[in-house]
Amino acid sequence: MRALYLDIGNTALKWRYYADGHVCQGDAVHRRDWSCLQQIEAIDWHALDRIEVASVAGREADPVLAAAIVSLGQVQPRFYYSCASDAGVVNAYREPQRLGVDRWLAVIEAWHRYGAAIIVDCGSALTLDAVTVDGKHLGGYIVPGLAMLERSLIQGTGSVRVDAAAIEDSLLPGCSTSEGVKNGIMRMTVAFITDAVVALRQGLPDTAPVLLTGGDAARVARVLPIATELAPDLVLDGLERVTAN
Repeated sequence: MRALYLDIGNTALKWRYYADGHVCQGDAVHRRDWSCLQQIEAIDWHALDRIEVASVAGREADPVLAAAIVSLGQVQPRFYYSCASDAGVVNAYREPQRLGVDRWLAVIEAWHRYGAAIIVDCGSALTLDAVTVDGKHLGGYIVPGLAMLERSLIQGTGSVRVDAAAIEDSLLPGCSTSEGVKNGIMRMTVAFITDAVVALRQGLPDTAPVLLTGGDAARVARVLPIATELAPDLVLDGLERVTAN
């Protein structure tokens, strides 16, 4: 069996490829330009038996992405969407399909690994979700991610410019405009995560882990004052789990 799993984020994608008992995976930037798929040399598109996709690029993008995939190897991809319940987890949303599939899959995978958990996805948007020990999704939060916050500040001001080439992540007051922006945005993010985790833990066991995933997860983890675990492949693992049959 040769299978490909695709986690399509807002600007980047992650992939996992199984071929004859071997597995390899990686990531790429797409920005809704699906020609990036052609550049993944590890994948033999013509040998694939199945392709499973979780995408937050938008339902209108799914047919375009599907056509691009089919053109590479003729295999029709299957898109997985959020639903009311799956794999033992119950969706908190009144309209379950509106929950981002990346959040939904991360919650499912986290619950199967740990039971109760808090999941923080540090991507283009920063999302935070929680799940109880009996598999009830408690809902979550969505705020701008680090890069989005920085762009909004720069676009909304006349003189703020950021040169981030040599700036390390810190919560200390900045001694330049660039440091002030970078450190201030990080402090906002850390304060939000810490406050939300403290509130959510009131309804969860003390042992419930805080899992960090997404492109900026490692950066945020280094300065968070609470114990966390990096889980970079939660969405891919969740996609593989729910499409196993």
